[in-house]
Amino acid sequence: MTYRKPTREETTAINRALGRWGAYEALKDSTFLVKDGKPNKVCIVSPALEEQAIALQPYAAGLEIGELGKQFTPTVAGAYLFARSGKSRLCVQVGDDAEKLVLYGRDVMGDSIIEAAQDLDENELVILTNQKGEAIGIGRTRFAGKSLLQKGRITITTLADAGRYLRDEDESRTKMARR
Repeated sequence: MTYRKPTREETTAINRALGRWGAYEALKDSTFLVKDGKPNKVCIVSPALEEQAIALQPYAAGLEIGELGKQFTPTVAGAYLFARSGKSRLCVQVGDDAEKLVLYGRDVMGDSIIEAAQDLDENELVILTNQKGEAIGIGRTRFAGKSLLQKGRITITTLADAGRYLRDEDESRTKMARR
């Protein structure tokens, strides 16, 4: 996989995604690289690292904030950055109990949602945040608008969560201990 500067079309897609996720103003002057693959990965890097990454082609460079496929899909690290960068209508805040469940990959029940935009559509990607506004995962809505708040029903499917990194680390330690 190689690092390169984004094409004009990719830059447009990245800027549109930043606008959609409410982070355009905070990140509009940032430097991005694309790591070729299936799908292409978008990384945010410092200007000093940009030329070195293109010349040296390291295994990893910068912070991977998303993937460019048919549409831009944020990673958990990208969601965390977007949630901190601005207020997005695509952020759904969940309670303490739901936060623990999301960090274990569980889905979100409607009665666990503290705050969500009324104009969210069904099947829309959202950033799941805790009560401090920190991104804890990425989900996809199962219902639109006020229907997200249904009691006793799963209304958001968790697609990725911040706890995965901890579970993967714990799993690799367990494997190492067995050897």
